[in-house]
Amino acid sequence: MMGLSTHIGSLALAALFGAALVAGPSPAARAAEPISEQDAHSIGVTAYLYFYSLVTMDVTRRQLTNVAKPEGLFTPMNSFASLGAFPTADMKVVVRPNFDTLYSSAWLDLTKEPMIVSVPDTPGRYYLLPMLDMWTDVFASPGWRTTGTQASDYAVVPPGWSGAIPANVVRVDAPTPYVWIIGRTKTDGPADYDAVHKIQAGLKVTPVSRFGQAVEPVVGNVDPGVDMKTPPKIQVDTMPAGKFFAYAVEILKL
Repeated sequence: MMGLSTHIGSLALAALFGAALVAGPSPAARAAEPISEQDAHSIGVTAYLYFYSLVTMDVTRRQLTNVAKPEGLFTPMNSFASLGAFPTADMKVVVRPNFDTLYSSAWLDLTKEPMIVSVPDTPGRYYLLPMLDMWTDVFASPGWRTTGTQASDYAVVPPGWSGAIPANVVRVDAPTPYVWIIGRTKTDGPADYDAVHKIQAGLKVTPVSRFGQAVEPVVGNVDPGVDMKTPPKIQVDTMPAGKFFAYAVEILKL
């Protein structure tokens, strides 16, 4: 166990050093004296907690987008997938789904350009489209309470982007270049599903360079190496320390 603590501490120091590069040399990078096993373990635990949400989000992203076309809540990047009925009790992609709305999900890839998320008029029906960055923080949430229920377009913009946004499109600045939208539309049960399905069909994602043109179906690339069966939380919770911190540092580059 003591050797593992040292290993975790070394990986954690490397991870934290990478995270601090933008701010200059960190105290850990400048330190020449060795650290104790207890300090190494403490640093490892702190770094693990810091990176946990980031790694979990990316494992979830890779699994939910590893399809050629929409299937349930699985869909290629930059496209919406929607559930047509309440989720079943064995749904594990989201830890605890609710049962008074129908879900719509989209992962945005903003590494090349902003994506415009289009929402149809919901005639007063409650909906929300919370947008999560890769640290699981909600940075915007268009919907009934915040923006109203009229048809709207939102340009989700990556950090550092300074191009032009089309007229009458609301700019939303994303903290990270990957974004998860976990949309929900209120329904009163199966008899009300058809009305919700029409709203779900009107949810669109369009690259800013193609806005105003015909929307083409997104075809995804399937990676056979992605575990599509094990829920993301279990994948992360059982990930060896070395793999976990290596994964964290790699995704932190983006």
